[in-house]
Amino acid sequence: MFEKTLTDLIQGLRANKRNEAEYIQRSLSEIQREVQLSDMHQKSVAVDKINYLHMLGYDMNWANFNVVEVMASPRFGEKRSGYLAAMQSFHQDTDVLMLTTNLIRKDLASANVMEVSVALDGLAQVATHELAQDLFDDVLAVMGHTRPYIRKKALVCACRLVGRYAEGLPEFVPLLKDRLDDPDPTVVAAAVSVVCELARTDPRSYLSLAPKLYRLLTTSANNWMLIKIVKLFAWLTPIEPRLAKKLHAPLSHLVSTTTAMSLLYECINTAVAGDIIDVQLPATDSVGREIDFAELCARKLEQFYESRDHNLRYVGLVTLAQLQARRPELVAAHYNTVMRCLDDPDMSIRMRAIEAISGMATRKTLVATVKRLMSQLVLSNTVALQPDSRAELNVESEMSDLPLINAAGASLVSAQGTIVPPKSDNTSDVADNPEYRLAAIDAIINMCSRQSYANMTDFE
Repeated sequence: MFEKTLTDLIQGLRANKRNEAEYIQRSLSEIQREVQLSDMHQKSVAVDKINYLHMLGYDMNWANFNVVEVMASPRFGEKRSGYLAAMQSFHQDTDVLMLTTNLIRKDLASANVMEVSVALDGLAQVATHELAQDLFDDVLAVMGHTRPYIRKKALVCACRLVGRYAEGLPEFVPLLKDRLDDPDPTVVAAAVSVVCELARTDPRSYLSLAPKLYRLLTTSANNWMLIKIVKLFAWLTPIEPRLAKKLHAPLSHLVSTTTAMSLLYECINTAVAGDIIDVQLPATDSVGREIDFAELCARKLEQFYESRDHNLRYVGLVTLAQLQARRPELVAAHYNTVMRCLDDPDMSIRMRAIEAISGMATRKTLVATVKRLMSQLVLSNTVALQPDSRAELNVESEMSDLPLINAAGASLVSAQGTIVPPKSDNTSDVADNPEYRLAAIDAIINMCSRQSYANMTDFE
């Protein structure tokens, strides 16, 4: 008997745009008959079709038992269809999941690598607490598989199971530690990724992995793995302060030599967050000269907030603000660059620039900083202007002796206290944002009142 394939179903949907709902209902009726057939091939084709319709928003819970039947097929192509449908449609409350325990255990122990692979994929997606508890030891056994491809998948699957069955973590960590010494570099990278994911919530449990992570930090050339290792040390250093001195040399070397901006950022961020910049040891810059590590980080940060890439400018300003809290004397040299960021059309960058500039204010720079922020507030489109007075506006007498300046440094307020409004642009649109205006006002108040108004030289 001729039955429609998945390709036929898709072509039929495209050909029946005007009566799509009616066509789908007919197809569902056909699928319901097909899944009852004894022919496993036809049943797997029906599961493929209902799985496709499920992705379009149609319920397939009525076919859950048939999906389990297809998962148990001895043919891999049919088994794969069943596992795919289970991953798409099963959830924590699916009642037929209890029927899959022995089925998945059998596939995990299979001599067919592809069956082991699809079982790991499926279990990682559908595992409940009960499934994770029953099959956790089986997954740990697969971590010693002869194929690196399977060892990687077993690591990731075990990571997912730990999220459902936390009691298995003490048993998993020693095996995870062994995988950091795996002869295959892709397995090592997978192990580092798993450690990074698990340590996000509880870094103390992985402090024992620090020696092996340090060895990888000093020997690996894989930038993506190095990024994760450096991020891990950012979480471990506050727990074990002695790591700061140990990490000084490798991090300073990476900061000096790497051309990967993502790795450079993680190194600087870890050095600042972990107080590694305070270690009293010299670093070496790109030309071989000895330099303070904090100063080296400050110089390298220029590449971020002077970049045209908005993402790099943003993270550069965030890290600069963190560095400013620890070593303000190093950040002061970047005052003019940060001031230019106050006129960036991207509001998120301007918000970070306000955060950085408010901590850089001194007696010499306070007046210029306040003028720049005030010019944005006064010239914002939210200021109430009369329709016939856009060309000229009187300012409060208190500001008549405090000319406001634009981004280029030109005065916007005359000595008589009149303003010539600028042309509308993206910059003024950002200044109209209430969140930005509040941040600017808050920064002005904080800068002026800091240390009992120590930076204020004239209150007139």
